Amino acid sequence: MIKRTCLALAILGLSLGITVPSRAADGPAADAASVKENALPAISSVRFDDRGDFLVNDKPFFPILLYDAPTDAATLKQLHEFGFNVLTVAPAEADALREQGFYTAAHVSGKMDKLGGVFLAISADSPALYFKDNLVKQTQEANDKVRAAIPGRPVMNAIGYWENEPEGVIAGKLPSKATYDDLVAAIEVSAPYLYPVPYQPVSTVGDAVARARIATDGKKPLIPILQVFSWDLKDRYPTPAELRVMVYLSLVEGADGIGYYSYGSVTGHPKKTIAQVQPELWQSVKALNHEAAKTGPRLQKGEDVTATVLKDLPKGLYGKAVREGDQLLIIVVNPAAQKATLSVAAPAQEKTIDPMSVMILELPAAKNHAE
Repeated sequence: MIKRTCLALAILGLSLGITVPSRAADGPAADAASVKENALPAISSVRFDDRGDFLVNDKPFFPILLYDAPTDAATLKQLHEFGFNVLTVAPAEADALREQGFYTAAHVSGKMDKLGGVFLAISADSPALYFKDNLVKQTQEANDKVRAAIPGRPVMNAIGYWENEPEGVIAGKLPSKATYDDLVAAIEVSAPYLYPVPYQPVSTVGDAVARARIATDGKKPLIPILQVFSWDLKDRYPTPAELRVMVYLSLVEGADGIGYYSYGSVTGHPKKTIAQVQPELWQSVKALNHEAAKTGPRLQKGEDVTATVLKDLPKGLYGKAVREGDQLLIIVVNPAAQKATLSVAAPAQEKTIDPMSVMILELPAAKNHAE
């Protein structure tokens, strides 16, 4: 593996009690005014309901997570402006980061007593690549160690959607039921890492999230980790349009949060960040995060009327429709390179959706949309 090996080994090591140094250059320092303005409430509890939606202190919380970001003041200021609310950092930084508007997805290095800033505990990454004897059992054993170190916090595993990546991504080798569906069903929080560009169609993001949602019967959280890197120096990055499609594919298929890999690990540029190497792609993330922060919870809370409103959705399109009182929110995603035509029963009308794009409609709801 090219990009995932270092991260996978690091997280696997942490889940087994090996300490990994923080990436922070100067620590999570910031001026007092910004700290007071951005501070999040201390976490007393994290749980998820029977739909897999997160509740922090019994209030809905939609995580927008970023891997591998430094915690200097300038970077944190930008990440807050970009709408991120969860960072993957060392547990020791959790309290300071909470004061600046971020909860922590913690790489575990030992028993933690202060959990006010910890949202999730991260356990073994890519378990199917490392646990060969009894995948589910070995993963659960690793997760139990993490759970003991950070009690009262859900445990997340990042899991692959292609076998033996990057070779499996290049070949399009999808995981077996045992290495994906059964694993997703067994763990608490699944974070499928979904990096299709340039080898596989971006539609695979929607397929992966849908498959995971079916595996949990819609009852456990899913946080897809989306691609803001290139597999190899010769490979291209996702375009802003492709990344937007990936985010909305995740949302319409039932994601309970969104994550990105990676800010600070850039292929072929060891001392640079995605913001420096791909400024257009990075800048697109800001608006995208703010959209997701609004749209994700609406799709979670609304009454699902997809079967009625989008009952004749053509193959290759992905969509969801929810009723919010007397209004409908309809989202259709076209991950293909061609235009498509679809029918929307709100009332009956025909729409055309452009290639590699997202259509968002807000329309009055008729009584029969709930039927």
